[in-house]
Amino acid sequence: MGDSRSFETAAADAGKIASDRNRVGRLVQDALTKAYRNRRWLLMVWVDLLALFRLVADWSSGAYRPLPWKSLVLALAGILYFLNPIDISPDVIPGIGFLDDAGILALVVKSIRNDLRRYLEWVAAGRPSS
Repeated sequence: MGDSRSFETAAADAGKIASDRNRVGRLVQDALTKAYRNRRWLLMVWVDLLALFRLVADWSSGAYRPLPWKSLVLALAGILYFLNPIDISPDVIPGIGFLDDAGILALVVKSIRNDLRRYLEWVAAGRPSS
C-alpha cells in the first residue's frame, strides 16, 4: 500500500484523532480544499474520494452514526495520508505526486466498500447530509 510506514503512521494518528469530532471535521475540510485544488490529478478516484469525505463529515457532525470504528479509522488514515505532502511521491511533483495518494485512497475505499455503500444508500434515501 504505497509507503506503508507513512500509512501506518497515519493509521495510528487516525485512531487518536477519531475521538475529537471537531478535529475530524476540520481534517475533512482541509482534505476537500486540497482535493478541489488538485482535482485534475485525482479524477480516477474523484467520486469515491468525495463519498469518503462526505461519509466522514457526516459522521463527525453526528448526522450519520452507524459507521464501524475500524472503517472510520481507515477512512481517517486515508485522509491523513492524502493531507501529508511528503509521502512516497511528494505532492509537489506535478501529475506523479498524487498517484500514491490516489492508490491509498482507492485501497481505503475498497476496504470499507460495504460501509460506504450503506452510507450512500442512507443518503439516497433522503437522509440529511453535509
